[in-house]
Amino acid sequence: MKKAYVIVMWIAGLFLLVAGAMKVHQLLTEPIISEGFWESWAFFVIQVPLEIGLGIWLICGLFRKAAWLLATIAYGGFIVVTLYKAVMGIESCGCFGTVTVNPWITLVLIDVPIFLSLVIFRPKGQKLLPPPWPSAAHFFAIAIPTFILLPAIEYVLITNKQIKPTIEEVAIPQNVWPMLEYIDIKDQLENGLWVVLLYHDDCPDCKIAMPLYEQMHESLEGNDIHFAFVEMPPYGGTAEPLVNSQTKVACGRLGGEKKWYLQSPVVVVIDNGIVLKAWEADAPDFDTLLNTAFGQ
Repeated sequence: MKKAYVIVMWIAGLFLLVAGAMKVHQLLTEPIISEGFWESWAFFVIQVPLEIGLGIWLICGLFRKAAWLLATIAYGGFIVVTLYKAVMGIESCGCFGTVTVNPWITLVLIDVPIFLSLVIFRPKGQKLLPPPWPSAAHFFAIAIPTFILLPAIEYVLITNKQIKPTIEEVAIPQNVWPMLEYIDIKDQLENGLWVVLLYHDDCPDCKIAMPLYEQMHESLEGNDIHFAFVEMPPYGGTAEPLVNSQTKVACGRLGGEKKWYLQSPVVVVIDNGIVLKAWEADAPDFDTLLNTAFGQ
């Protein structure tokens, strides 16, 4: 099959175009909450045009050996990143925007097969760079629309950046905590003094904080302050749930009816449903919680 590499490059290119388009949709409809550069809004704004541009290049047939080489390197990089996310138990590979796809599925069904196909079915007998040059009509028919499309995508993404609500907007001190309405143990949390830790099951910071909060709960037992762990959607994501099955801390779930765009861990201290203080992407220490709860 002398032209098998053309089919493989089309498949690789189509996946890149689909993934890029879905990321564009995500960036235009919801804020990016991660603070790490590789999952940040800035990185996606750089990545998306490059991803779509490579997809177009693979499909258009220009300079095929150079396109094949770049695609092989790209899919090799995808394997490394997706494997890392799979091993770390991250819920989604992040390849397809708002659509959650398990990293193991992406790795086994997309990244590895396409990478191996690119390695096996490579454009033999072609030069990496010209000459020969493609026809001017073919080159400009692809290049001009592409060089218009990619900056246009960049402009739209930059000028339509979605802003993430701050923690103060969803947990305003001295106001009723609006998220209570969506937590399945609302009836418990509305009565008394509570420290509520909201977590994602694949959150490494939560994994560190939750055992410490269990110790705080045990040390403060009988002091009229209660602790609760509330899982945020998407649920699951790791083989070993973060909550100990023997825990005495109250456990619940935040419903998926709304998207809160909060970066876990989120800690909220409430008194009879009224917010005293809240923290995002942070789990305050014992003394800070005591000062907040009892005004010490």
